[in-house]
Amino acid sequence: MSALSGSAGWTLGDARGSAVAVGTSGSPNATPGSGVTFGAEGPLGPTDTAAALDGSANAYLDAGKPAVDTSRTFSVSAWVNLPERPTDDVTIVSQDGTGAPGFDLGYDVDTESWTFRTPMNELEAMGSWKVSGATAVPGSWTHLIGVYDDELGTLSLFVNGDLIKEDVQKRRTKWDATGSLQIGRKLSLDGYTSNFKGSIADVKVYDRVIPEAEGEVLGGISASQLAYWQVDSATSGVAPEDAGGTGLTLGGAASIYLPDDSCDPVLDPDCVAPAEPLWGDGHLVLNGSDAYATRAAGLLAKEDSFTLTARARLAAAGSTKDQTVLSLAGATGSAVTVKYRASEDRWELVVTDKDATTATTSTADATGVLPSSGGDGDHLALVYSAVFGDVLLYVNGTLAAQAPWDNAWDFTTASLQVGRTLTGSTGSGYFDGAVDELRMYRGALDASTVPTVAVLPAGSSIEETVT
Repeated sequence: MSALSGSAGWTLGDARGSAVAVGTSGSPNATPGSGVTFGAEGPLGPTDTAAALDGSANAYLDAGKPAVDTSRTFSVSAWVNLPERPTDDVTIVSQDGTGAPGFDLGYDVDTESWTFRTPMNELEAMGSWKVSGATAVPGSWTHLIGVYDDELGTLSLFVNGDLIKEDVQKRRTKWDATGSLQIGRKLSLDGYTSNFKGSIADVKVYDRVIPEAEGEVLGGISASQLAYWQVDSATSGVAPEDAGGTGLTLGGAASIYLPDDSCDPVLDPDCVAPAEPLWGDGHLVLNGSDAYATRAAGLLAKEDSFTLTARARLAAAGSTKDQTVLSLAGATGSAVTVKYRASEDRWELVVTDKDATTATTSTADATGVLPSSGGDGDHLALVYSAVFGDVLLYVNGTLAAQAPWDNAWDFTTASLQVGRTLTGSTGSGYFDGAVDELRMYRGALDASTVPTVAVLPAGSSIEETVT
């Protein structure tokens, strides 16, 4: 069978009960096994659909013909969502050879990461050339792209639009697998194996290289705003969430500052004009001794990427005590903390590896900027990528601190603390100053988006300003 020219694709967004997965751009329809169900929620939300595979021997879709010449340049991509981390290798997309696939895009248990491989020969007796990287996050949609560049002789892998730069490898043998393209399994000498359990969407195969810039566009995941608290009002001690979600509960002497508009210097030259709010119409006032605000646990996913942002201003420059702006508190400690570190006069990022008294703590001081005690304060954005296992702190839209974070936290049990660190039932590190414009996102905001979020007008969201 001859491979398709140009590109092949299957959205897998077919209606529930469909007998085939319709191919795009002239691609053949793919026939599903009985372990495939159409109509699962896709990567773009409830209005988008995908194919769910149950992990059995019948969990596959067979396109009936090859999609690409695997001895020449090609790329393959797909969206995937795992219900849990696999305990055996699983395949997302492959193409049949004689006793091995010409390529295999999937998950590798040996490296505990996503992988793209090409066997050394048609029987895979001598092993394979492969590239691997990034962590599989259960319950989260992930975009993968495997690329073979015949001109350079290299294999590479993109995860969520990011090239795994530390693992670009040479493919030193090449051959053309002329069998059918498979979704959800791969061929071996003993038959088909590595059946996938989870959801798959938008499989594409190209007869060209996907360059890095295009990979970022194809696989870039937009963070979605989970909550936004303007903190410019409070009713019965609760500052409302902008979209009607759970508000922030004010504790201790926390209050909302709103300028007194009764003073008009034009009419009364002796009156003193009120100070402007930190951002928007008002801000949260914290006294450094017992004031804080909190939102109960349950907003974040168990182990997925997330972003927390806030605007903060110290009451006075050169404070002699450490002060917490934001933290995620568990039963015995904090998963992550953004704070003012007095000894260095810097914003600081603090992470722990688990919710236990024996947790290991890592810190990173923000560079390049002194914490502000005037004007609009500083915009602080904490960005955690579960896929790449690191956490970043941006100050006023610029990356200022970074730390690896190999953690065992269940974020569904972590409450948001504003203006303090919470250990058990004891608060500490109370913030003295103003905090405003608190936002929480599911997903990691990318470096190009953080500066936009830093200057969003009060009351607006990123969806209104970024296309």
